Amino acid sequence: MRRIFALLAALVLAAGCAKREAERPPRLLFFGVDAATWAVVTPMIQAGELPTLGRLVSEGSFGVLSAVEPIESPPMWTTIATGVVPERHGIDGFLARVPGTDRTVPITSNLRRVKAFWNILSERGVSVGVVGWWPSWPSEPVNGFMVSDRAWPLAWSDRGVPLGTASGIIGEVEIPDFPGRTYPESLFDDFRAHIVVEKDVTAVDLDRFFADSRYVEPVSDFYIRWVYARDKTFADAGLDLFVRLKPDVFVLYVNGTDVAQHYFWDKQPQVGFEITARDARQYGRVIRSYYQYVDSVMASYIEAAGENVAVLVCSDHGFETKEDLKAAWEAGKKIRTGEGAKRVPWDHAPEGIFVLSGPGIRKGFRMPDASVMDVTPTLLAYMRLPSGKDMDGRPMEAIFEPEFLKEHPISFVDSYETGEQRGEQVPLESPVDESAKERLRSLGYID
Repeated sequence: MRRIFALLAALVLAAGCAKREAERPPRLLFFGVDAATWAVVTPMIQAGELPTLGRLVSEGSFGVLSAVEPIESPPMWTTIATGVVPERHGIDGFLARVPGTDRTVPITSNLRRVKAFWNILSERGVSVGVVGWWPSWPSEPVNGFMVSDRAWPLAWSDRGVPLGTASGIIGEVEIPDFPGRTYPESLFDDFRAHIVVEKDVTAVDLDRFFADSRYVEPVSDFYIRWVYARDKTFADAGLDLFVRLKPDVFVLYVNGTDVAQHYFWDKQPQVGFEITARDARQYGRVIRSYYQYVDSVMASYIEAAGENVAVLVCSDHGFETKEDLKAAWEAGKKIRTGEGAKRVPWDHAPEGIFVLSGPGIRKGFRMPDASVMDVTPTLLAYMRLPSGKDMDGRPMEAIFEPEFLKEHPISFVDSYETGEQRGEQVPLESPVDESAKERLRSLGYID
């Protein structure tokens, strides 16, 4: 009789464990792809050029993700990460002024006044890994790890001339040493092994973007070279950390789609700008090729994740031709777009992309348009956690399967904030501030 009761107890325990395992959210991969736009993505999916993203769209829910003003990346990515508007989270531009001086420095994460989803998840025992998010320096203590956007070494001239990453007298890359590049601090040693800089990017690497890298103008070569080195560093290091540390939620930010579009938007034959046959052949597929590179990065993570994984892909804004300025620009008149200091008729668009695919998500569903404010509430709902009533966004309820909502109803708490002041009023300074500002200036983001 004791053996029978022991067997029954074991069966009950096994059933309970199986039930708890079934109730656990899948692992979540979150890819933030700067300036990704359906204007590029849709025809590429239709042509079979983005197999990974195409599969995520067909197996999940997708639609337009609208930005809020100002359409600038640091405020938008922070709104995505917090569910609140820039006026509330405190990240309101590319730069912050050092009090009592005329100096400005690139915006720092310690100015953020509310919790990001990685803080909320960490507090509830969900492990996280965040790599390259903009802005994320200095890195924050989390239940897992963080590699900040300042971890990749950057050197730029003080006159806007791109020089690339500096090397010492024996050819080794000079990597400034300052705190907060990673959390924990010791993780930087793991990251360092994956650092790729401009001089490491080969002709073979560049040939994936240009028709023939031997005949690329130096400036065009440089901008793809540095951003590919940056993205490859974070992608490769992130994959290593994802596989070894196995976080429940992993986040990777990719910058190159935005940079490629800023410099090569008018070289695409399909967007209506006058272009020589040579430029069309040499530069016409740079943007599409960068999207394909990002697609391959996502594929490598999905393969490494194995079964029971969900994938979220979104952008902070889109990209477009400014038709109202195009004719004036082609006539030789000076113009200035509204999103920054750019003087060409192509720039950020308010409509970005959103895709979520995984267990419990409606398949092939074109969702109602949503806002960047809705990403964190939706992510929390998918992880079986309530959203904050004080968040400006709300969960995208329409994308969830009815059975999911029956088992995990959308819920809310009043707030995840404690009432104590979070963040600081003083931006932090780092050894790469001036280089980072020159990069922003070269992209037309600041004067």
